[in-house]
Amino acid sequence: MKRLLLILIAAACSAPDRGPHWRAGTSTTPHDGGTLRFSTKDTLRTLDPAIAYDDVSPPILHAIFDTLVDYEPARAGDPTSGLAIVPRLAERWEIAPDGRTYHFWLRAGIAYEDGKPIVAADFKTSLERVLGMPDSPFGQYLTPLDGAADVIAGKATTCAGIEVIGDRELVFHLANPDATFLYVLAMTFSAPLRADHLAAVGDQMYRHPLASGPYMLESWDEGQRIMLRRNPHYVDPARAHLARIEMLESIPSDTQFLMFERGELDTAERLTSPDTLWLREQPAWQPFVHDRATMNAYGIRMNVRVKPFDDRRVRQALNYALDKQHAVKLLNGGAVPSHGLLPPGMFGRDDTLAPYPHDPAKARALLSEAGYPHGFDVDYVTINDEEAEKLAASYQADFGEVGVRTHITILSVPAFASAIGRPDGPPFSYDGWVGDFPDPANFLDVRFHSRMIANENSNNVSFYANPELDALLDRARAETDRAARAAMYHRAERILYDDAPWVWDFHRAMTEVTQPYVRGYEPHPVWGRDYTSTWLDDKVPR
Repeated sequence: MKRLLLILIAAACSAPDRGPHWRAGTSTTPHDGGTLRFSTKDTLRTLDPAIAYDDVSPPILHAIFDTLVDYEPARAGDPTSGLAIVPRLAERWEIAPDGRTYHFWLRAGIAYEDGKPIVAADFKTSLERVLGMPDSPFGQYLTPLDGAADVIAGKATTCAGIEVIGDRELVFHLANPDATFLYVLAMTFSAPLRADHLAAVGDQMYRHPLASGPYMLESWDEGQRIMLRRNPHYVDPARAHLARIEMLESIPSDTQFLMFERGELDTAERLTSPDTLWLREQPAWQPFVHDRATMNAYGIRMNVRVKPFDDRRVRQALNYALDKQHAVKLLNGGAVPSHGLLPPGMFGRDDTLAPYPHDPAKARALLSEAGYPHGFDVDYVTINDEEAEKLAASYQADFGEVGVRTHITILSVPAFASAIGRPDGPPFSYDGWVGDFPDPANFLDVRFHSRMIANENSNNVSFYANPELDALLDRARAETDRAARAAMYHRAERILYDDAPWVWDFHRAMTEVTQPYVRGYEPHPVWGRDYTSTWLDDKVPR
């Protein structure tokens, strides 16, 4: 009896088994079939690729819509993978030596979900629709097309820069050379659409997509659950293995992980801090935790036209004052210290440029040279987000060490967004940038070219203007020689590193855990959760 009592006490006091409850089979060849289940804490608002501009829709839209070109799959352990352009609906393409003509030949046999063929004119229909939609955020990316400005301004109904030659040839004519245009054509809004489908669905396009990709919409209980199933008319059936992809909406992060542990979800991402820390400490889960730096940068922006931030020495001092390892720890290891805006693995990034070291003595010396031997008081503005507020407290401590007395103001996201883009808005605040495509122009031009300065809703929220940088970025965007272009961006990074319109802090990594039987998957640097080539191995009890 005594022995039985001891056994019961030991069982009651022991920690529950929270390791993987399943293991994968031994297959080396992908299986077809099965449903992959994942969730998001947010809601999916639209399936119209001309409107969707958020971080919830990409896993769904990328599965439904194919474009002329796409990105290669990501590979574990290779930070440059996933960024190269590969053919998708296009069989091949040629770019003229002057960089102004892009000629595409479509693959044979490409079709929509209803079996009707995809033809070159459908791409023209889709892109002209975007140009004519005042509520589409993507028209800006088509302005390099010759005649696009007239369509946007309502002076023309068709874009002269899009030429259709028969059913399988499509030619884009640019007004000026633009090395980013191929990346633009990989964005989901450039997927083909038929005119008759658009006419039939009218303003309900947001819930009636016409699939050109490996999956098609099966059902959508808006705000609750969306289900995709494999497209039977997809041109490359070997690409898609899952029979279905299911996304649950409006699932809180802590609930998501409980569902994952119970086996109700096959992947989990954006976990709470306690769950992330716990996962990183569990050897049994380590093979199934995926970390990948994605297309982003975070730090503190300064309005360089407002004192004391109009003095480069002050801006550099704040960079030296910041201990970047604090952000890495606060984000549970899910961050990489930065030296500038370009993320790891991106073309044009200078990997020889090290982040500013944590050097409080150097920071105090620079402040003294700038006329602030005793530091100064400053208001730091951030958003009402748990992580952003933790970072604010960390910044306050680091800057306090060099005499900069930081007072924290917290705003709602809408109030923050409207205030920061104005010249008279807060001069010192949290900032971040998530790129639409992996090219330096989508980072450096948007954030630091003087043409992006405006009186309201300025993208260049540092109000930084440097004629040398402007000229360099303009030349780089038009340059057709890749090596020469990379050298220009290395120089641009050095200029921004030295001028320091930001306090450079970190690049956020995506952390996702998958069940052991989820195979052929790695988080993608552009698409994030891209399950289009994922497959499910046999699910074997542990």
